[in-house]
Amino acid sequence: MTSENQQGGTHLNTRRKVLAVAAGAGLVSLGGVIGAAFVKSPEQFRAEAAGPDATVLTARVEKRVLASTVITRGAVGATHQVEVTPATAAGASTALVTGVYREIGARVQPGDLLLSVSGRPLIALPGPLAAYRDLRPGDSGLDVEQLHRALRALKHYAGGDRVGVFGPATKLAVRRLYRRVGYAVPDTGGFNGRGDLPALRAAADAVELAQAEVDAAQASVAGQGQLAAAKRKLARAKDDQAALIATTGPMVPMAELAYLAAFPATVVSVGAVGQPVKAPLIVLSSGALEVACRMRPDQVGALQNGMKAQITSESLGNSTSGTITSIGPLTTDTETSATGAAPVSSGAAYRLVTVTPTKALGSEWNRQDVRVAITAAQTPGEVLVVPVSALSAGADGKTTVSVVAGDGQQRLVEVRPGISGDGFFEVTPVNDDLVPGSRVVIGK
Repeated sequence: MTSENQQGGTHLNTRRKVLAVAAGAGLVSLGGVIGAAFVKSPEQFRAEAAGPDATVLTARVEKRVLASTVITRGAVGATHQVEVTPATAAGASTALVTGVYREIGARVQPGDLLLSVSGRPLIALPGPLAAYRDLRPGDSGLDVEQLHRALRALKHYAGGDRVGVFGPATKLAVRRLYRRVGYAVPDTGGFNGRGDLPALRAAADAVELAQAEVDAAQASVAGQGQLAAAKRKLARAKDDQAALIATTGPMVPMAELAYLAAFPATVVSVGAVGQPVKAPLIVLSSGALEVACRMRPDQVGALQNGMKAQITSESLGNSTSGTITSIGPLTTDTETSATGAAPVSSGAAYRLVTVTPTKALGSEWNRQDVRVAITAAQTPGEVLVVPVSALSAGADGKTTVSVVAGDGQQRLVEVRPGISGDGFFEVTPVNDDLVPGSRVVIGK
């Protein structure tokens, strides 16, 4: 039994060894298969390291109105701007602002009282010529003619004096003007004309005395020679009196008038009550508001009067339309050199382009910095358009676009380009079809 048991144990051990060896061999074989699956040749590594196939970027062909737009900045301002700084009023030692009657942004009409300096008024009147002298009775000239027109517009003057002459009718009109604004009329003789009273009285006395001499000569038996001399004396006295009357009385100091070429006007800036007068004391803008754009010469090449524009104020959150009304010459700002020699350039050359709004702008637009989009060209109707990057120019001079079919195949279509704008080109196919919705290659 012992011997048989030993033999049985030996056979069992032998079978176990055989199974172990077989299992090990199986594992080695399986490891070889797995290892073979992970082992790659250099060619495989290079192929897998290469990038993916190139992706074709496309865009759709559109049909719409195409516009070429030039974008710039502009400053809103009135057609005319006037700066006024009145001189010290007569009899005042200091030029001081004593009243402000039109605040910043206020509308100004002809005849309006703007402010007062040292107790004297500043009145707005219509006229293109700035006041440059005091106007006194007996004066004549274009400035007096302008005063006549201004007073006539306010219904204070209905004629009566020779054109451009400051006569009796003008005096009466000046009195009416100052009565309207509530101030005493200025006079050649000072307050209430007191300074002229002695001379006027003396002239009246001279006339009276001369008349008495004529009366006496006529009543006496004196000869005709004495009577004639008395009459000549009387005539001279009357002429002197008339000349004195004609050159005295109501006048208009230049410091009390602000002439504006157009109304209504707007107060742009004004001094404060109680402050000394500093130039400019008041700035007035008149006429319609417009936009001035300083543009580089290369921007202006395609522009012309009449082109449409869109005006946008970001701060106001508002937009309006307009048109180009003028394109100025090439300009360079200059400034005096430090040595006081000839002026020198102080910036790049530019051309001033004026854009006039289609509808009048409100005063809130005045002095705004705005964005201006000018339509330099526009197709008359809808056209086929593609991105600029879709166009290719060949060595043969032909322009083409590459159209991608549904299966990914590409074909070249010859086109004639038209206007461009906002990154797109108008295109017209030459011999092939190109329809809205077609996809064209714009890059890879």
